[in-house]
This record gives sequence, structure tokens and C-alpha cells, in this order.
Amino acid sequence: MLDNEEYSHGRRRSVDVGGLALALENQGLGHGWGGWEEDEQGETRYAELLSDMYNHTQTTVSHHVHDISPIVIPAHTRAHLINSIDSWHFEPQNLPEEEVLFCAQILFESLFRIEHMREDIGVSLDDISVFLKHLQPLYCGHNSYHNFQHAVDVMQASQAFLCAAGVVPPVSILLDSDDCTWRPNKLGKEGRLAFDLNNTCLFALYIAAIGHDVGHPGLTNMFMKNAKAPLSDVYDNKSALEQMHCALLIQAMRHHGLGKILERPDSGFRKMLAGIVLATDMSVHYQFIRDFQSLVDGRECSLDRRRLLLCQAIIKCADISNPSRPPGVSHYWANALMAEWTYQASLEKRWSLPPSVTPSECPLDQVRGQIFFIGSYAKPLMDLVAQAVPEMEIFACQCTTNLAMWVARQEVLSSVSAEDSPCPPVVIPCLRPPEDFLTSFPLTLPAFVLTADEPPASGGWHSTYPPSDSSSSSDFGSDVHVDQSVIFPSLSPPASPVPSVGSSYALATRSSSSSLASNTSDATQAMRAAYSASVRKKKSFHHRYSWNVTINSGSSPGISTPLPLLSTIPKAALLLSESAASNGTTVTSVTAMVSSPVGGENNGGLKVP
Repeated sequence: MLDNEEYSHGRRRSVDVGGLALALENQGLGHGWGGWEEDEQGETRYAELLSDMYNHTQTTVSHHVHDISPIVIPAHTRAHLINSIDSWHFEPQNLPEEEVLFCAQILFESLFRIEHMREDIGVSLDDISVFLKHLQPLYCGHNSYHNFQHAVDVMQASQAFLCAAGVVPPVSILLDSDDCTWRPNKLGKEGRLAFDLNNTCLFALYIAAIGHDVGHPGLTNMFMKNAKAPLSDVYDNKSALEQMHCALLIQAMRHHGLGKILERPDSGFRKMLAGIVLATDMSVHYQFIRDFQSLVDGRECSLDRRRLLLCQAIIKCADISNPSRPPGVSHYWANALMAEWTYQASLEKRWSLPPSVTPSECPLDQVRGQIFFIGSYAKPLMDLVAQAVPEMEIFACQCTTNLAMWVARQEVLSSVSAEDSPCPPVVIPCLRPPEDFLTSFPLTLPAFVLTADEPPASGGWHSTYPPSDSSSSSDFGSDVHVDQSVIFPSLSPPASPVPSVGSSYALATRSSSSSLASNTSDATQAMRAAYSASVRKKKSFHHRYSWNVTINSGSSPGISTPLPLLSTIPKAALLLSESAASNGTTVTSVTAMVSSPVGGENNGGLKVP
């Protein structure tokens, strides 16, 4: 089951006993809820991580709010980009960074030509335009694969699939002189699964596509699990990166007028958005295949469930659409992903971590890897989705053609010696230095990387999106600063976690974020004080469904310690009540709960004057 609430991977939807104490439990140590005394080590670990996650998410998103003016696309540029986007030979990696941003804007403009889209969504294209300008630098430009070009590529692929199915108009509708709207032509296509998607679903899919990898460090979930990165602990090693993408994406939406749609109780937008993004985690791929196969087989399910599964199918096909692109485009993205894997392998070797990826060292290795991936993942997925959306058969066929090409190349490479091979060597872009990793979202950093006396001075996480020489604007650059004095240990990382996660993991924030560091420290002290007085520390207790610190009647009220709501964090939220001070020490009553993050002209559509 892949709907949002079932994506919790075993986490409970809410905490029924002990509130914060449950969030702070030392997992795996055999401690139950009998009321006995426990060790202090790690008791506030999870709550401190939640606080760090909230603060770094806020800092990351707020730091990149610069130009809030809408995107303006020159007319001549618009025309050639529209033609490019309408082609399956789309190559955003060859465009200037500014034009990659223009492509995202154009895709949303074509979406907003759908009848009643503006009214149903309740946000303007200007809001979306500013949101996109904000989102682009939140992607790491040093990544060869998981960058903003990839996000736009996934968005364009999603649009191509939907357009083929007759659900959205072709982008070329924007070339029409009249400002007409468009609606799908369902004549003779009644009962098609694709027409279950309403405007809210389509908008959620577009937002998910452009934001599904925001903040990606260029490393895998398995790497962060092996490196004991705090982010993996926040999400219990379950879709940690995808959960982070949701958190950053939702927070960025709130900054630019898109938050209103998240809060509509009747739209289900936030649940839909999170479910779509989380489906891009390949660790749940086979579960999705089983669920979608049940849908194809005619198993009864709700309308909302059908919509979610189809949106997940579209973004999954788009996310791994490279094998179904024309050969030249497919080769580029295969090499780009291999470059990231090579970088990850170098870090794993440097830090004595278990190897989690196997980069190709020769053309034959790369060919074998492509054959395995297409045969095991891309082609079966495309073939299955084409059963539900017949118009996607053309993309599945291209995937089959590419697979045959790779098999033929394997035969050639296997029949000749390496010296006589006619195939060019695997071209891997220049590897990033390990120090680049320090510019990633802080909680993706392994604990042992930041154990030096002087952690990198920063105002929070800075994007490393490089300005393009071809771009006419400098708004998309960044002011990355990496402290070269940081020591990268050559030894294996420590086997056991450090006692205080908040003090050892957190990236130091000294300049513009000094107040943030102070608030984080205050929040940590408040959580520890609250935990020390918690019912879980007592020998007996009576109120198992509440957790409130008892304040002596003679105590004077104190000043509340500000610890903000984690409403943007998909897996956790801290809800605070009033605090009170006893003997000069502020004690905050805290409840923690786990929650879910929440082909023909006009393609058969109809223009509406």
C-alpha cells in the first residue's frame, strides 16, 4: 500500500502514551513502558533531531528568498523553448540555467490553460513563478544527476505522458494568439483511468515533479544510513531523502502563496503531494508494482486511491524515463548518474564505509548496468503502466528498443579485447572534492565528519547551484563558503552514537543565524528538562494518554521557551503547551506525535474560448 498514510513504514500515526518520551526512546535497547528507570544516553536524541530538522529546514528555505519578481521570458526564447519541450528529445542539460527555469515556468503555463485550473487551485501564475525562482537554487548544482535539470526533465516527461493520454494540452497551445482554455476530449474514451485525474491531482503531480529531489546531496539513502547521518535517524531509515524533499518543498510553497492549497481540508492536496514524492524512493518500487498490478487487474479501490496510484505511476515512469528517451539523451543521463555513484564510492572508500553502489569502471560494466536496470525496473514499469494508460505504449516501445541496443553493444564489447574495443571509454565528469559534501543540507552530513574542533562556519545550508555563463541573470548563483580547515577522518566512523546529538551533529551557525543557534540550544534545554520530569521516568503513573509536567502551586509562571511547530516535517511534529518555571528553571510541557507528511492536434483536447 503506497498511499500517504500507509507510507509510514511501520511508524505509528500518533503517539498514544508518553508523548515526547516515546519520541525520545532509545530504540533497540529493550526498554519498554513499564515505568522503570532508564539510561540517560540518547534519551533526548530524537527530539533534538526534530528540532534540528525544523530549524535547518526553515533556515535553508528562508536563506534563498531573494528576487520575488515573476519570471519574464523573452518572446524569441519562449518560442524555441516551447518547441523543445514538446519534443521527446528534450535536453535541459544543454540549456543555460536561466532557460531551464523558463522551461519549468512554461510547463506550468500550459497546465493553467486547462479549464477551471486557476479557480480550482486558487494560486496565480505569478506565485508559481516566484516559487520556481526560489526552488531552483535549493537544488545542488554540483550534482551531475540529481539537480534542477533532472527535476525539469521529470516534469517534462510527466507532461508528455499526460499529454499522450489526452489529459493535459500540448505545450504548443501557448503559441496560439488567443488566450483560450482547454478541456480534454473524452468522447470514445469513457472509463479511462487517466480521466480520473482532476485539476488538483494534476497540479500536485507538477509540483511534485519539479520538487521531488530538492536539497538532494547526490548520495543515496543507503549511504546516509551507513554513515549514520542524522536525517536517517529522523525518519528511522525509511525514505529519509524523500521525506526531506517533502519538508523542503512544502516549506518553499508556504513562502510564496502556495501554502493555502496545503491547508484545504477537502482537497487532500498535501496527502496527494507527499504520496507522489515518496513513491520516487526505489526501495518501495516492488511494493508499488504489486499495488498497481492490483489496480490493473480490476481490484476495487476508492477514487482517491486510484488517483494516487496513477500519479505515482506517472512520476515513477518520469523519474526513470531516461532508458525510454532517444539513445543520445539516454546515454547522457546514464553517465551523469554514474558520475554521482563514482563520487559516492570515493567517499565510502575515504571514510571506510560499506560500499553501497558499484560504479562502472569500463564500458562493459556500464552496459551491463543499463541492461540490468532496464530489464529489472524501467521496462517492467513502463509495460505495466501502459496497460492502464494505453497511450504510453509508445514510450514502453522506445525502452524496449534501447534495451536491445544495449544488449547488442554488450555482445560487441564481450567479443573483443579491451584494447581493441571500438566503444569509447566511459566518460565521467570531473569528480567533486569531498569538501563539496559539506555544502549539503546539514542533517545529511555524517556525524563523524563534523567532529573537528572548528566545524564549517555558515549561516545554514547554502545551495551550491553554480551561475551559468550563458545566463543573463545572476540571481541563480550562490555564495558557497566551505571551511577548508575541516578534517576528513581516514578512519572508520565511530561505532556508537554520541550522547548529545544536538551538540555534535548540528552545523554551527555563527553569522546571520546566531539567533537560530540560540533558539536551538534553548529548545534542547527545554526538551531535556521536560524529559527529566516526564512520566516515563517515574516508578508509577496513571495518565497513560497524556503527558503534562506537574507544577507546584507556589511556582511562578515563566516565559515560554519558543520551539516552533514542525508542521512542515512530514514524519514528526512537536506540539507545545505553555511552560512554567520552577526554581528558576524553565520547564516546557511537550507532546510529540508522529504524523504523515502529509498525438493529434491538441491531443484530442478541446479549446474553450
